[in-house]
Amino acid sequence: MRTIKLVCLLLCTSYLCAQSPYVLPGTLTDEIADRWEILYDFDHNFFSTQRNRARKDINWLAHCLNSQDFRNAKSINISNLDGYDINYILNDNAEFDLESYYSEIKTSKTKEKVYDSTGVFYYLEKKEENIEGTQFNEKKPILKYFYKSSANFFEIHNDNFDFIVNPILNLRYGNAFDDANVIFQNTRGVEMRGLIDKNIYFYTSLLENQRGFNNYINQRIDRDWTIPGQGFYKPFQSTVLDNLNGYDYLNAQAYVGINATKSVAIEFGHGNHFIGNGVRSLFLSNYGHNYFYLKFNTRIWKFHYQNLFAELAPIASAQNPGDKVLPKKYMANHYLSFRPNKNLEFGLFEAVVFSRENTFEFQYLNPVILYRTAEQFLDSPDNVLIGLNGKWNIKNRFQLYSQLILDEFNLGMLKEGNGWWANKYGLQIGAKAINLFGLDHLDAQVEYNLVRPYTYAHRDSLVDFPSVSTASYSHHNQPLAHPLGAGFRELLINVSYRPSKRLFVTSRVITSTFGQNPDGKNFGGNILLVSGSREMDFNNEIGQGINTKMLSLNLDVSYQIAHNYFIDLNFLYRKSDADLDALDIETKYIGGGFRVNIGQVRLDY
Repeated sequence: MRTIKLVCLLLCTSYLCAQSPYVLPGTLTDEIADRWEILYDFDHNFFSTQRNRARKDINWLAHCLNSQDFRNAKSINISNLDGYDINYILNDNAEFDLESYYSEIKTSKTKEKVYDSTGVFYYLEKKEENIEGTQFNEKKPILKYFYKSSANFFEIHNDNFDFIVNPILNLRYGNAFDDANVIFQNTRGVEMRGLIDKNIYFYTSLLENQRGFNNYINQRIDRDWTIPGQGFYKPFQSTVLDNLNGYDYLNAQAYVGINATKSVAIEFGHGNHFIGNGVRSLFLSNYGHNYFYLKFNTRIWKFHYQNLFAELAPIASAQNPGDKVLPKKYMANHYLSFRPNKNLEFGLFEAVVFSRENTFEFQYLNPVILYRTAEQFLDSPDNVLIGLNGKWNIKNRFQLYSQLILDEFNLGMLKEGNGWWANKYGLQIGAKAINLFGLDHLDAQVEYNLVRPYTYAHRDSLVDFPSVSTASYSHHNQPLAHPLGAGFRELLINVSYRPSKRLFVTSRVITSTFGQNPDGKNFGGNILLVSGSREMDFNNEIGQGINTKMLSLNLDVSYQIAHNYFIDLNFLYRKSDADLDALDIETKYIGGGFRVNIGQVRLDY
């Protein structure tokens, strides 16, 4: 029996390098993986900080938990809800050939290769019994071809090709107090993903949207000339209802990748990325619009090294009149994470945005040089940021995480406490707790974020838009990191409870303090503005300008009626109290919706 356990542990801790299509933050699959990484002892290098998590990795975790020998060896008891989630993950990632995972495991010829009901095989002397709820949910196809499994609308699987197609739908309707307009969303689309020869992977999604937003989002759209997370848009007015108006826009995401070697994957596409363990990221978040990128992922031993090269836009489409191509700027960043053991992970982040229009600096293609060094070689004025990340899982119940981002920094000036404008940095501290008070799937998260004024901004300006920075850490007028930009502090408390397999309840409280700019002024909160237009060199502090305090209370209730089919109810109270009364804004919203194969995107900042 000891040999059997050893073989099973080898199967479940074997190192995975190959990349695959990934899940996005905020989806149910991502949330399940986040819990499991804290709750269970996975010895292989599952790097949770790179939040565009590969489906193949998450599927691997599910198969580990589906192994009775793994659970026995680790003294793991699986709850009924986690058993349901194992089944959910296995169904959601049916394109992976398990035999190819285990091909490198050397086992005794005396062991028999046996399969369980989910298709997992082990070299065991007898078949192990699965826990309740981990059987594949097979069903009779619709018209022979559609929904052969509960997870996918259409799928093809053979020896050298896997192809999955799913519809995307997000229909929402609601009303806000003191707002005559309907708050609505009408999103229809399709996503496709697949594998070619088990080595090339691809993904594409196309979404058509009409949407009306709450008042505080409309205020942001008017300020920034852009919809959060989107690109080109045009006004929308219903031909049936006068109070049904908002915006019409398309959104597309697509990438193709190849596992060039056992340790290196190359990906080329259009999308965004997230680095960190928090609700927010001070390094790189998925708040902004998709961008064109080339990515290298290298996974060796206890290291994961990600290189990302991206083409960005310094302004929004709405600011670019006529049939003219948007001006371009470029970014290069790399993130090196190290996992010395199963509970600790450390990361070093560095990014540079080029301080010149429509020009890529080829020296930044060097994947193993510090960008600050390359910047000095060039004698360039580029915008370089450096960051440190840390994560610690404690006793399979808690996680502590933190980020520190440095834009510019002078320790002597900091000690003097004079509020020097160029001491530009940000700090994140957070904690997660799993199964609070011993109650299954009662989870909580507390997070504090602080970013000094003028962080992420830069000095040089566009030729045609002299008030706009060439090298700010932004894309399409949207921050690449935290949605609030700079000059803020924020406290976020998130509590989620899952009383049954299909019912999800999430409550979130957010308080923040930030500064807004009077007309024609720059107090450091808006990272798009040229830092040379700052109001003062010293005595800068968080919330300067028009000091604003915000409170947001959210309650979301979702019920999964079928695999990735959800009915939602949403409640929001938000109040923003500014020193200038004209900028005060209050929102009381209640609404609901129906969504298919898409996570909830919470616009709560």
